[in-house]
Amino acid sequence: MTMEFDEGGMPAQPSPEAVDAALERIAAHDVVLVDLEFSDIAGGMKALTIPRNIVEHTFAHGYRFDGAAIAGGARQVELDLYLAPDPSTLTILAKREREPQRAQLFCWVVRRDGQPFAGDPRSTLQRQLQRAADAGFDFQVGVEMEFYLLARGNQTEAPILPAADASGYFDVSEDVLSATRDEIVATLQEMEVGVGGAHHETGPGQQELDLLHAGGIRMADQIITTRQVIRAVAHRRGLRATFMAKPFPDAPGSGMHLFQRLRSYANGADLLSDTASGDGLSPTARHAIGGQLAHAPGMSAVLCTTVNSYKRLADGHRAPRHATWARVSQASLIRVPSASTGAAVDLELRSPDAMANPYLAVAVALGAALDGIRNVEEPSAPLDENLVTYDEDELNRLGVPRLPSTLGEALDAFAADDVIRETLGGYIFEQLLSVKRAEWIDYRRH
Repeated sequence: MTMEFDEGGMPAQPSPEAVDAALERIAAHDVVLVDLEFSDIAGGMKALTIPRNIVEHTFAHGYRFDGAAIAGGARQVELDLYLAPDPSTLTILAKREREPQRAQLFCWVVRRDGQPFAGDPRSTLQRQLQRAADAGFDFQVGVEMEFYLLARGNQTEAPILPAADASGYFDVSEDVLSATRDEIVATLQEMEVGVGGAHHETGPGQQELDLLHAGGIRMADQIITTRQVIRAVAHRRGLRATFMAKPFPDAPGSGMHLFQRLRSYANGADLLSDTASGDGLSPTARHAIGGQLAHAPGMSAVLCTTVNSYKRLADGHRAPRHATWARVSQASLIRVPSASTGAAVDLELRSPDAMANPYLAVAVALGAALDGIRNVEEPSAPLDENLVTYDEDELNRLGVPRLPSTLGEALDAFAADDVIRETLGGYIFEQLLSVKRAEWIDYRRH
């Protein structure tokens, strides 16, 4: 459930009922401080803390702050921005000994006139969700998030792999890593985050945590919360968490796979399946796949947003290097896993990693899918072969398009993709391009 929006997809004043429910929960839990959270363009979380006694006023009038605090944020002409809390996102945080009770609210960033700030990633995603709803689609996302838990050095906190961790994929280990993973899951459940499961991944110290399907805004909020909880619990237990895509050259990389569903906005029916078709996929599913394949190069700068991201994609270990789709191959960009009878079809987008801004990542994935549906974009045939073993001549013969292999290549494709520009809006598009080009140039200098 998200804040109500007007017909144009703009944030509306929250309903009195939603505000009253949030205020009652705050009072019932003796909350002292409330953290107002919002995302910058790069995906980092910002927070302002307010005392309980001004929460009601903030719901009614917003909270003014210096827009220059947002990375790539407001220029001199619009420094005064406002946080508009979304009452449906109220979370009562776990009480810590000798600390005041806190709660958390995610916020929209708006201008003085109440209209969304063009640099607000949350509103950017909402615009795409509104477009989908206008077309009759309810877009839902599940997530598989991979990360490493690392030992902290005594002084430098250098990321050192835990020497005692010999566990592998799905292994059961009775050590600090297992206990940390359990505490992460328990904490997230207390915060009403929809956890589907967690297990040890293939790399030493590597973990996976799965989030159940939710609406786009709700899922992006949950990804932010999950990253915060993972870091906090790891720190309390003397560990360090990293979401880098490829933190170690000789260990598997970490991704953040998006499991996408399209349902009917009217009745909840799965719009990606068609039992009468030869492959079980509807035309809507094929066209959504076609759209994401067509815009895969342009999306890469948002889904794989760091220099390090492309080291994961280059190693060929269950990570895509080409814009293909498949039923089985984990080296494909989009995989359509076999669904049990009656279950909804998922389109698994496998290139993103958890360093991405989740609001923008979900927005461009949806924007590309909607473009494919609108333009009846037929995808290439599915390829389940292991393309890592093919040389360039064979790939050219098959007509397999290669994904960007560096952030620089991704930014060139990003700059040329008008659909991705429209999806993000000109402000975020230009800011992201400028910041990431500077990062790439700085990396090349060193």
